[in-house]
Amino acid sequence: MTVPTPTPTPVTLGPGREFASISRWVRQWGARAHGIGDDAAILDVPTGTRLVVSTDTSTEDVHFRRAWLQPIEIGWRAAMAALSDLAAMGAEPLGVLIALGAPASWDSELDEVLHGVGDACAAAKVPIIGGDTTRSPVLTLGITVLGTATQPMRRDGAGAGDWVYLTGGLGGPGAAVAAWYAGRVPRATHRARFARPVARQRGHVGDRLV
Repeated sequence: MTVPTPTPTPVTLGPGREFASISRWVRQWGARAHGIGDDAAILDVPTGTRLVVSTDTSTEDVHFRRAWLQPIEIGWRAAMAALSDLAAMGAEPLGVLIALGAPASWDSELDEVLHGVGDACAAAKVPIIGGDTTRSPVLTLGITVLGTATQPMRRDGAGAGDWVYLTGGLGGPGAAVAAWYAGRVPRATHRARFARPVARQRGHVGDRLV
């Protein structure tokens, strides 16, 4: 399913720093976001399909360290990790919700973090449809993805004797983390696999990184 790209409309929110930031991010996303400003998002699910939903959290000093990634990479990685869960279920992405928690020390870089989320959503051809922001001791991105599938692929659908196919190279992200923990600079290909993963959606050929 291809989600139509609507014409962006100005977001009218109340006064205050949080609403000002949200309005700025929506303007930054442009056509990559729509329907933001209401209390909840409204989506049309195609007839004959089932709604597939997943949430993935990316937390500073748990899933990444600030010194490892650029802010734009943090946003991209968080969004693509969640979108990968839809790909694993054989679902086409329908919308993305962002729950952002950040300390004041991240304020000057949050635009770049959210820019990364927007870039990932543009690459996946899925709109950002809402979310929430709050203060947090560390940077946390909770990404909820919604998709549709006529026959979602479940893990319990596999059985003994079935073939399992893998795409892309394995071990790159783990090798990058091991290098960082050892005080070394990771290989460029390994770092790219950690910082810029790509969800295996329909039509994706592969990032060709090893």
